[in-house]
Amino acid sequence: MESGVPNTARRAVLLITDKPTAETRRTAKGLGADPILLGDFVASHLDTDPCLVVDVDLRKLDNVHRLKSALVKRGNGCRIFLIDSDNRVASVHANVLGANQLMPRQSSVADMRAALQHHFGKSRPAAGDRATAAQLQAIGGGVLALGDSFKAMSSNGKLDKAGVIKACEQIADSVCVTSVTDWMAAVRDHHDGTYQHCMLVTGVASAFATKTGMSRADILRVTIAGLLHDIGKSTIPIALLDKPSALTLRETDIIRGHPAAGFDYLAAQGGIERDILNAVRHHHEYLDGSGYPDRINAADIDEMTRIITVSDVYAALIERRSYKEPKSHAQAIAVLQAMAAAGKVEARLVREMDRVMAPNPG
Repeated sequence: MESGVPNTARRAVLLITDKPTAETRRTAKGLGADPILLGDFVASHLDTDPCLVVDVDLRKLDNVHRLKSALVKRGNGCRIFLIDSDNRVASVHANVLGANQLMPRQSSVADMRAALQHHFGKSRPAAGDRATAAQLQAIGGGVLALGDSFKAMSSNGKLDKAGVIKACEQIADSVCVTSVTDWMAAVRDHHDGTYQHCMLVTGVASAFATKTGMSRADILRVTIAGLLHDIGKSTIPIALLDKPSALTLRETDIIRGHPAAGFDYLAAQGGIERDILNAVRHHHEYLDGSGYPDRINAADIDEMTRIITVSDVYAALIERRSYKEPKSHAQAIAVLQAMAAAGKVEARLVREMDRVMAPNPG
């Protein structure tokens, strides 16, 4: 097999496609991948823990269901999905199916090889290798609820509140009985971009609530707030959300609209508690009044929002993106301590975050 990526030294690459064309065969050859038609793709193809490049029309629900039935195992092989960058439905489905990275469908073979090399080159933390079936089930349930929530808002549909609660109960249970470090590593290993960030915030917030002795009801509310805090991003173009370079002023304004948009959508659904709604709207507000969208200060920022804000910052610092490596726990806490010293976040919560999220000894 001719290849630009080190398959034999690492793991096989499979190109899953619904297009049996000469161009697809050339792409597979350039990747050193085995091309497999979607109709022939089954769970046993995952036995060797391959990396997957998926070039399938995810606007068709039949295709999504076929992939879902085959993608029943989650190993360390990466999952790269080729999608139309402006298609929100396709991106939601790809993320629910466990995408590590989304790439434009028109990407060159060289770009795909570089993405595979990036994933091959990652040093898998031992923590991620120890991810349990229960952890992966909780993460998968959270991603599914997140994807359904994003899709509901982007189509102005009804939020599946029962699905969100069930997923957050699973996450809270998983974080309660397992190493937080392992849980975070499993998220980073198996998801990328906005979904990785949302799942990290959810896990961090849930761990914070659990390990600071909150009641079960409060733990669940904090976990729900973490899962839904960025739902307003569901209407922002993917290319803008994942842009590696500096944003223009106009792009910054678009991004900064997500807290209010998420709040408006959730408030219109009814039945969502006020402190969760506040956290969605105000998680980018700072105690000194320098945040957005309302520039409120400490007097108007409740405890739930303060926790989600610190969790959001911590998660953003430790997450892995294609253009940046994650910061260590110590580096992330140092940033939060500087923000606390500047009066932006609460020092008490930063100290608790340091204690809760400190890596396991050894």
